[in-house]
Amino acid sequence: MTSDRSPQKRFLLGALVCFCLLIVCYIALVGTTWGHKLDADAFLGRGALSRKVMIWNVLLLMRVTSVTVISLAGVLLLIGILRRSMQVGVMAAVGFGAAVAGAEILKQVFPWRALVPDDARLGASFQFGTYPSGHATIGTAFVLGLLLVSPARWRSWLAVVAGAGSSAFTAGVLFDGWHRGSDALGALAWSGLCMNLAASLAVRFGGRPAISKNNQAALYSVGVGVSMIAGMFLISLTAAHQYPYGDLPFFVLAALIIAGSFSLTAWYAWQLRDIEFSQA
Repeated sequence: MTSDRSPQKRFLLGALVCFCLLIVCYIALVGTTWGHKLDADAFLGRGALSRKVMIWNVLLLMRVTSVTVISLAGVLLLIGILRRSMQVGVMAAVGFGAAVAGAEILKQVFPWRALVPDDARLGASFQFGTYPSGHATIGTAFVLGLLLVSPARWRSWLAVVAGAGSSAFTAGVLFDGWHRGSDALGALAWSGLCMNLAASLAVRFGGRPAISKNNQAALYSVGVGVSMIAGMFLISLTAAHQYPYGDLPFFVLAALIIAGSFSLTAWYAWQLRDIEFSQA
């Protein structure tokens, strides 16, 4: 156990912030008329995206099954065992499992009801609670768990990969019409809440100081996210004839989702920069 409790406190604060974002996002986008309209317009405007991107995302999302979830939890546990830090592997796997299971429960806790005419165009599968997205939660919680069980010297660079992995799932569920944008944002907040709590416990019971020389890479992750967002808006110029009613809400929410994915993974890696869990 590290004698410095500040990392643990920062993860608890991060969990609190994610909890607040989970509630605020629900109230703003699911509980208000203007939020509903933005959410519905973004969902209906996703046709501005290239079909090749949609096909790629569908192939990714369709590979996620219950067996996949169990296997991913096993991977986190196995890495912890191989690094002789089984406690941290267990915490990462439990945090991941709690996030996935909790997302399904929260869909019943956070109800949905039609507020604007366009809600009727979303299809029967969207006429009930879908907040937060289970697939987006799986992708995001797993990459955060991977950062948690990885060696300290790798985390900052893995933050870039983790941000890309998270955004592939969170933005992907919107791109392919599996979820609304609000569901993806809710998944980011929920995943962050669960995995911040897992990291807090891991730091409390198994962490020790470490020296990392590549901390700047976590900041590069934010840069990659900004570049992707800029690309999204450049792509949107090809469909300018639909502005501001069709494509703009889609690209605004998609940009926010991508930014959230990269920011969350970069922040998580940054907080872990001086923490090592290996008992070697």
